[in-house]
Amino acid sequence: MSAATASPLSAAARVRPRRRLTARGFRALIGMHVRLLFREPGVAIIVLLPVVLLVIFGTIPGTKQPQADLGGRSVLDVYVPTIAAMVPLMLACTGLPTAMASLRERNALRRFSVSPVPPGGMLAALVAVLSSMALVGVLLVVVLGLAVFGAKAPANLGAVISAFVLGFAAVMAMGMIAAALATSSGMATGMGTPFMILNFFFSGLYVPVAQLPHTFQTIGEFVPFGAVMDAWSGQGVLWQHLAVLAGYTVFGSLLSAKLFRWE
Repeated sequence: MSAATASPLSAAARVRPRRRLTARGFRALIGMHVRLLFREPGVAIIVLLPVVLLVIFGTIPGTKQPQADLGGRSVLDVYVPTIAAMVPLMLACTGLPTAMASLRERNALRRFSVSPVPPGGMLAALVAVLSSMALVGVLLVVVLGLAVFGAKAPANLGAVISAFVLGFAAVMAMGMIAAALATSSGMATGMGTPFMILNFFFSGLYVPVAQLPHTFQTIGEFVPFGAVMDAWSGQGVLWQHLAVLAGYTVFGSLLSAKLFRWE
């Protein structure tokens, strides 16, 4: 009787290995994600495109002159945070889902599902790599904009840093929904791009937020990087912006965890 009971238990143990991630294993996962990401030319574009746009805006005559319809700010003042926001948005809405879908297409996720690597560790390593890239990209744009081209710094630096960090967490959590479901790179891009464009619009990439109709400005307060831009410019109530971002983060995290599949 004991042998009969031991057999299915040992079989289950072989199918479901004990999941444990060491520091060395985590570093190996980070290295794997870095190698995979940098094989794609789109990664370089995500970091370099905003810098190129900033250089173009910074060298156009007249972009440093204050304008009444922008609330006394210059075009450059308005576009530095907007261009900086492109980096986390592209990484979260297209980079993250595409990376996960690529692993799923290669059956790598299915192999991970029967390995001792916990899914949380694998995802955490990918998020760590993307977060580092986002930090470098945002800092590069902001430092160039403020120190080289002379854009005006935000009044409340602590509020801006908090909003950018929480904003990145919010769009990463929403991007994880596409990453949890997409079975191909094309599907991942198709799922993440509309949300990215929505954030582009309400962050003022196409039209400065100050020039949008009042109704659109109000709607933008409830879109992640619309809230981040308001925090940068000092518009609205800071706690409301942070609460909106926290809400997206919690919602996206819970839904993506529920929907996630290995294949």
